[in-house]
Amino acid sequence: MFRHVLVHVGEHPSLAAGQVWPGLLSPRESAKLAELALLPRRRKWLLGRVAAKRLVRSMVDGPAPADVDISVLNRASGEPYVYIEGRGEWEFAISLSHRSEIGMAAVPKQRELRIGADLETIEPRALALVRQFFTDGEAALVAASGQARDEVVARIWSAKEAVLKLLGLGLRLDTRAIEVSLAGPSFVGCPAGWEPIEAKVLAASTAVDVPSPMHVVWRREGGYVLTVALGV
Repeated sequence: MFRHVLVHVGEHPSLAAGQVWPGLLSPRESAKLAELALLPRRRKWLLGRVAAKRLVRSMVDGPAPADVDISVLNRASGEPYVYIEGRGEWEFAISLSHRSEIGMAAVPKQRELRIGADLETIEPRALALVRQFFTDGEAALVAASGQARDEVVARIWSAKEAVLKLLGLGLRLDTRAIEVSLAGPSFVGCPAGWEPIEAKVLAASTAVDVPSPMHVVWRREGGYVLTVALGV
């Protein structure tokens, strides 16, 4: 269904300082990095680019392009896309996420698919997050989760983020317009090591192009939750 790459800041110590090595960024990316003054923002942005370039280089047909010839850019909507010098815009969709010390990139294996990917830390979160951004049904799941509360909140929030990215909307759509269950029906092609989640878009009155079918899967890796949403 998709391929993904995770990059930890520890793999590249210069990233911890928000710095890059020669040959990593394209000129357009270098110009964007120069606009990012805050170290945490620079580090996260770079982690996403390093993960994306590693994934693109492993998937392109023919000789792999140099990192400097791969530009990971953003459309006006905020959606990322890849441009390869001498080849033009890459035909695959891509989604990026970055939290704490890790960056993630995910790409569907089929050119016609859209994708949304999200990476969240499993950590205590304020109850205000649940009150403001979760549906009543999701809040009930959190309330019944006991010691698993932190993971349940991360799973629900990550699934919402992944679906919003798939739809190309980010937080421009009320997060409560998406309702997440902790488990979903199994389906043919579900990747090994991932589990399905059910996520429904409730805002029927909005002009949202919801894929049908839409598959959402998740997995836990250490202190992180990874979620990927796919659809045509």
